[in-house]
Amino acid sequence: MKSKKTWILISLPLIAMAVLLIFYRSGSRRRGGETGEYATYSRHYALITDEGDEDFWNDVYESALEKGKERGVYVERFGKNLAVDYDRNDLLDMAIRASVDGIIVEGDDEEETVSLIDSAVEQGIPVVTVLNDCIESRRQCFVGSNSYNIGQEYGRQILQMLPEGEGTVMVLTDESRTDSSQNLILLAIRETLAETLGDDNAVSVETRSIDGSRSFSAEESIRDIFLGDDLPDVLVCVNAVYTRCAYTAAVDYNQVGNVQILGYYNSDATLDAVSKNIVQATVGLDSAQLGELCVDALDEYVETGYTNGYMAVDIYVITPEEAEELMKEG
Repeated sequence: MKSKKTWILISLPLIAMAVLLIFYRSGSRRRGGETGEYATYSRHYALITDEGDEDFWNDVYESALEKGKERGVYVERFGKNLAVDYDRNDLLDMAIRASVDGIIVEGDDEEETVSLIDSAVEQGIPVVTVLNDCIESRRQCFVGSNSYNIGQEYGRQILQMLPEGEGTVMVLTDESRTDSSQNLILLAIRETLAETLGDDNAVSVETRSIDGSRSFSAEESIRDIFLGDDLPDVLVCVNAVYTRCAYTAAVDYNQVGNVQILGYYNSDATLDAVSKNIVQATVGLDSAQLGELCVDALDEYVETGYTNGYMAVDIYVITPEEAEELMKEG
């Protein structure tokens, strides 16, 4: 009897999710504002991401949602605001079982993720990987930036920050990531430095793996760097969470100016930090374009059976002067 009760408790959230999804699919309708009217959608896409980088993913979702409305497509931030926190692969499995019309998911090279994406495709659900790819899978399209290009931009900024051609650079990497994107960023940084300074240059580039598996673990790991004796000359942050943790720690431990920070993404808080020279520059990614291209790729595949295997989004470096202008523009 005990095992039966346990099975019921586990199943209830899944049943609730299924009911919600059936509501969306049976006419694909959603109440609109205070008018009491219903908007009708022809398709239902699910956007699935890991926890973290909330500002970034919120921007991506908003642009995908608006693009979908223009096309008569409802884009759902799948699993958001549920009482139970499911991981990305659990949500991916739920979306497949709900027979959504398309899936947008942050990819990786984990065997389970590859298997789930392949299962979706086999069942006729097109899949677009976003920001990080799942190369071994049968996904229809990858929408994201070129990691090597990002590394080159970091390398060019490092050359400006170390005009004497010597110093220490620490690149913060996510120890849970299994894909090659971080390695490509690191390779591009080193090759960009070597092209200008020579292979035997005096700039030391090292990595520090950051544990992001627990709440606040990334913050704790980065604070330890600022409390240590070997603070690097340049700290490179490869995502928005590390950027926020780094500039917060620089302020808290009075290290602003003692370490130069290269950030990632252009959230309001990061732009403010750049404008104040707490962060020397940040690599911006066009999150609005990212969300729109994901919807474009799914629509194209649903309607024609074909789409590009890769769609690139724009990247750009934001300096203090440019950050001030962007903040003035809102």
